[in-house]
Amino acid sequence: MLSDSASSIEHNSMSGLAYVGILLVAMMGAAVTILMPLVVGAFSDSGLFSEQQVGFLTAADVAGILIASMSAFFWVRRVNWQRGMQISLLLFILMNLLTLLTNDFAILLVVRFLAGLGCGIGYSIALAALGDRANPDKAFGAMVTVQVVFGTIGFWVLPYITASYGYQGMFQFFNLFLLLALMLISISSPADEKQQGETLPPLGRVYLPVLLVFLGVVAYYFAQGTVWAYLERIGVAAGLSVAEVGAILGWGFAISACGSVLAAKVVAVLGRNASLWLTAVLQLACLLALYVMAEPHIWLIYALATVVYQIFWSFIIPIMMGIFSDADKSGRLIVFCVTAFKVGLVMGPPVAAAVVSHVGVLQVLWLGAVAIVLSVVLLHLANNRAREDLNKEHL
Repeated sequence: MLSDSASSIEHNSMSGLAYVGILLVAMMGAAVTILMPLVVGAFSDSGLFSEQQVGFLTAADVAGILIASMSAFFWVRRVNWQRGMQISLLLFILMNLLTLLTNDFAILLVVRFLAGLGCGIGYSIALAALGDRANPDKAFGAMVTVQVVFGTIGFWVLPYITASYGYQGMFQFFNLFLLLALMLISISSPADEKQQGETLPPLGRVYLPVLLVFLGVVAYYFAQGTVWAYLERIGVAAGLSVAEVGAILGWGFAISACGSVLAAKVVAVLGRNASLWLTAVLQLACLLALYVMAEPHIWLIYALATVVYQIFWSFIIPIMMGIFSDADKSGRLIVFCVTAFKVGLVMGPPVAAAVVSHVGVLQVLWLGAVAIVLSVVLLHLANNRAREDLNKEHL
C-alpha cells in the first residue's frame, strides 16, 4: 500500500516542470541564509544603517521564515499547493520590489519580515512535496545541489551588483529566479497526494523519531553555527590573508555540490547509518587538521580540510532530511526541518563568541566536534526508530 502510494506520488506529483519548479522554490527558500554574509555586507556598505540595524534587517528575513516553517505543520496539508506557492512567491517578489522605494529602517524591517514569511511558506510546501518522493534522499540531494549552485553564482556575481546598485540590486537579483519559479509553478505544480490520505497525529503524542531527528539537526547546525562562522577567523589566525581565506572558502562552497550529488548513491551502497558515521569521522578529521596545522603547509591543510568539510556538510543534509521524512508518515513534520536549521544556526554563533572571548578561536573546533558526534548519535537513533516503526506497519 505504501509503495503503491509512493509510486503514484513519484509519477504524478513530481514529473517534468513541476519537479524543476519545486526545486527552484526550495533553492530560493535558502537564498537569504546561503548568501547572508553578502546580505549583511550590502546593508552595511549602504551607510544608511547602524550595525545593530543591519543585524535586525538581516534577522527579519530569518524570523519570517521561522514563523512560516513552524506554523506549516498546521496548514501544509490543508492548502492547495499551487495556489499557496503562487501567493508566497508573489509576496516574496513584491517585498523585494518594495526595497527599491524606501530606505527607512522601520519600513524595511517590516518589508524584509514579510519577504521572509513569503519565502518560508513556499519553502515549507517545497519540502513537503520533495518529502513525498519515493526516494526522498535523492530529492533532497538535488535540492541541496541547486542551492549550492545558486550560492556559488551569488558569491561570484552579487559583489559586482551590490557595488553598483546596493542592497536593492541584490533583492532584484533574487527576483529573476523567483519569477522563473513562479512561471514554472503556474504551468505545472505537484498535487498533495497525502492531503486526504494521512491523519494528524493525536495532540500531545510523543513522536520519538521526529524528536530525535529534530534534535540531531539542531545539534548539527549548532556545529555549523560555531565552526562555519569562525572558519575565516581560524584561517586568518593561522597566518593566511583574508583574500586567501575567502578564495579557499568560495571554491570549497562550489565544490561542496559533489557531496549532495553523491549522497543518494553512497546511501544506496552503505546505508544511512554508515553514511552518517562516515560524515562524522571525516569531518572530525578535518577539524583536527585545522587544530594542529602549522608551517610550512598551512595553506594546503586549510584548503583540504575546509573543502572536505564543506563537501560532507552538503552530503549529510539530504540524509538528515530523508530520515525526517521517513519519521513522519503524515508528511507534515518535514517542514520543521527548516526550523531545526535556523534554531541551530541562531544558537551556535553566540556560544562560539563566548568561547572565543575566553579561550581563543581554535577552541570552537572542539565545540563543533562534540556537536557533530551528538548529532550523528541522535540521527542514528532516529533512523533506527523510524525503520522499526515502518517495519511494524508492514507486518
